[in-house]
Amino acid sequence: DYLKAAPWKEGDREITLSAERMAEFEAAEEFILTVTANGFGKRTSAFEYRRTNRGGQGITNIVSSDRNGPVVASFPAHNGEQLMLVTDQAKLIRTTVGSVRVTGRNTQGVILFRVADNEHVVSAARIEESEDEAEVNLGEGAVAGEPIPDGDTGEDLAAGPADGE
Repeated sequence: DYLKAAPWKEGDREITLSAERMAEFEAAEEFILTVTANGFGKRTSAFEYRRTNRGGQGITNIVSSDRNGPVVASFPAHNGEQLMLVTDQAKLIRTTVGSVRVTGRNTQGVILFRVADNEHVVSAARIEESEDEAEVNLGEGAVAGEPIPDGDTGEDLAAGPADGE
């Protein structure tokens, strides 16, 4: 009995969003992707970040802990994009942004990249190209994955023109 719904007034009625309108809202929602040095990260709705005035103290983005390590990157990301993480041991992983769980602003996040004890994520980048487009681009050469020549024939261009001009 503690919580009660507001009483309905005469002429009030319930309305719902159509599936199309709900899909529009979901497509327009932006997320902030945060990645930490120990391979943890999270996706949080941009609506959870309030506007602050200049000179303010800021707001918590991700819980700082020994488990997470320092924040390496934080940027806007959308479901259809790819995410590439690189470590200081020259390892990298490519995954979809949509596979990163959406969590609240004041949380620790989930494992994005399992790194060794002496290894840390040093860079994170958003890639707009899908895996299907990447496979098509790889197949453009004479042999799949072979670079397309840029017009050079491989001859020594340092010697200058052959006819002495």
